[in-house]
Amino acid sequence: MSSQTSNDGGIITGPSTGTIVWGLIAVAVSLLVLLSVVFGLSFDFGQVLIVLLIGSGLALVAGGIWGVLRTREKAANPYRSSDRDTP
Repeated sequence: MSSQTSNDGGIITGPSTGTIVWGLIAVAVSLLVLLSVVFGLSFDFGQVLIVLLIGSGLALVAGGIWGVLRTREKAANPYRSSDRDTP
């Protein structure tokens, strides 16, 4: 698991959006290869590549928007009970 430092000095833990997207791409490609080997299906490489690129682009944009919204939420209310150091 990776960690990043936020602007206010707090630590944001968890995988980055890019890591998740690349993992999903790897899973999708491996499933397509498995389907082609086990069931003898054939896929058009160009169409599969276009779908993977569109899907990964949308996932990266959605992850970026989610990150911005999460940062704005934290900036608007920096003293939430979940962010306090005291129990």
